[in-house]
Amino acid sequence: MQYAYDNQTMVLNKKINPLTQQKISIELGMSKAKVDSIICDWQKNEYIFLGARGRYALLEKGSLVVEGINKIEAKMKKYSQNEL
Repeated sequence: MQYAYDNQTMVLNKKINPLTQQKISIELGMSKAKVDSIICDWQKNEYIFLGARGRYALLEKGSLVVEGINKIEAKMKKYSQNEL
């Protein structure tokens, strides 16, 4: 989900992800079928919206998940640096 979040772009005042499932599968080293399965799961759980031409956008719920994980990772990194 982080990869989808990082690759969003604004089109007509809406955030979309311009990457195709094929491009995502190559970049992440996964099969296209696996990427399709993940995207279907995210759509079912309302993390993304699938639009025209296979383009999709993270919904607020998906963005909040990514941002929450990023905050946790930053805190963990800070904590581990303090341990040294």
